[in-house]
Amino acid sequence: MIPLWSCRHVEIGRLFRFVVAVVLLWGILPTLSIHAETIIVPSASLRSYYDSNVYRRPKQLLAPGTQADDFANMFGANIALLHKTRDIDVDMKMGGIFQTYVENTNRNYFGALLNGHIGLDHWIDQYVRGAKLRVMENLRYTPEQPSFLQGVRDLPTDVGLTTGIQGFRANTLYNTTQFKGTYPVSRDLVVEGGYTFVIRRVGRVQGGDLPGATVYFDTMAHTWSGGPRYQLTRNDSVAATYRQTFITQSAAQGGRNFNTNLIALEGEYTKDFQEWSFSIQGGITFAEPVGRTFPSGALTVTTQPERDTVVYLRLSRQGMPSFFLQGGATISNVAGMGISRKIYERLILDGTVNFGYNEYFPNTDRKLQNITASSKLAYKLTRTITGEIFYIYQNIDTNSSTLQFQYSRSQAGLMLTVAWE
Repeated sequence: MIPLWSCRHVEIGRLFRFVVAVVLLWGILPTLSIHAETIIVPSASLRSYYDSNVYRRPKQLLAPGTQADDFANMFGANIALLHKTRDIDVDMKMGGIFQTYVENTNRNYFGALLNGHIGLDHWIDQYVRGAKLRVMENLRYTPEQPSFLQGVRDLPTDVGLTTGIQGFRANTLYNTTQFKGTYPVSRDLVVEGGYTFVIRRVGRVQGGDLPGATVYFDTMAHTWSGGPRYQLTRNDSVAATYRQTFITQSAAQGGRNFNTNLIALEGEYTKDFQEWSFSIQGGITFAEPVGRTFPSGALTVTTQPERDTVVYLRLSRQGMPSFFLQGGATISNVAGMGISRKIYERLILDGTVNFGYNEYFPNTDRKLQNITASSKLAYKLTRTITGEIFYIYQNIDTNSSTLQFQYSRSQAGLMLTVAWE
């Protein structure tokens, strides 16, 4: 592990100043006057690992002499805010990371994140009896293009993560803001509705230019959805949903805007019990301006066969925005499963496998395939300190009108997390 700490002196100095600033901030936090219903939980993490491909592209597409594999150290600092009153429920997490590389020191970077949700059920209930309203937010800035969330309890919900599209290394700002609400018509009938706003902006691609290839597309998407849901029994419900996504894009390197429209009509059946839940959707999606109609739907099963074990399975086929190599829409076929097992009180084993297969329009023989598997063993050293050993494997296979390539990537290392409760 000695190479993990052989960063240059200037990088160690930058990291030290960053750590000092965070420690000083946490030292001030306990002195703040916090209401009884507000909890602030600061945390810090240190990850040291080996990455076989830091640029996330095959070697033949890298500039000559570029070293793709490297050792890395990542320091992260986060603050979780839990706020609960009679009218509002807030669960937010914000923070940043500083990552250094041993060889590719010119790729060291700062990243930021903000995610969480705000529950407004009690507030809106004062005006519309039985109505519900929830706001969700996910904002990230990073050159590490995510394709799937790792973790059994973190089911992919963000546009871009759900598709499994894996892009090259590039500074990216992406944000998803979502509103979901229900309006009661009668005791067993409600109308559900929602709006999602997605924006994705990509900077310069790292690792060398690709002549003649437009790699990324800046994307803005608006999605409206709604429809009735009828409660058959206490545990069963059926729903009909209309969903429309309007997408505006342009090449990240500059170019004219172009639009894509996705319209989906689907039915849904949901069954919920204390130990497990089951949901199946099915219908059709129409894509404009290509004029293509295809079957779409999803299947989600989450179960807890025993107190210490959680298992999930998710299958989906949907029309989604395409932002990598080819703009417009893509048919996103995704399969994911995971299991989390508490071996005993302090030791947890977690594993996930995700498969993404994206078919480009208008010729669906053009594809982007992603297989991602992850595993981790987490041990709670103390009440506030957790240590992890993790491994992540990816295999990417792309065949588009501009590029064809295939490569594999592995990450393995250690992580230490401290949370002050």
